[in-house]
Amino acid sequence: SGNTYKCRLVVAQLGLPCEILTLGLLKGEARTPEFRKLNPMGRVPFLLDGDFGLAESNAILAYLARGTALFPDDAKKQARILAWMFFEQNQLEASIAVARWHLKYRGDQPDAKGLAEAQRPRGVASLKIMERHFAQEAWAVDAYSIADIALFGYTPLAPEGGFDLAPFP
Repeated sequence: SGNTYKCRLVVAQLGLPCEILTLGLLKGEARTPEFRKLNPMGRVPFLLDGDFGLAESNAILAYLARGTALFPDDAKKQARILAWMFFEQNQLEASIAVARWHLKYRGDQPDAKGLAEAQRPRGVASLKIMERHFAQEAWAVDAYSIADIALFGYTPLAPEGGFDLAPFP
């Protein structure tokens, strides 16, 4: 998953100690009663830090990167970083990852192509927004941050969802 990749990338780049437990999503391992005791949402990624549990990839990124250059303390920069992260989940991931899911993991279902195609306008619009921004700026917000990591989670996987990245260098 692009969402779990983002979390693993932040852990690696910050050199944080981490034990990774892999769950078979297609086998329903994130929905077992044992896992739901830890994570009532039954989704991955999920972070367990001592007795503190946290779901949702971008919340995990913000938690892990707090106090580092990846999530600076400046309130305005944090707000701009969060704006890109909300865009990533609400627009980019919601279209590209959904289309990818249907084609890659449900491709044998009769409705898979149609459901993936329904995501095309939103996905292309999201890629265009990113292209306009990154044609002018090297980073999402001033310097490399968790916003860039969030945007990177699913963007390279877009072709698996039927999106051509050639128009978006």
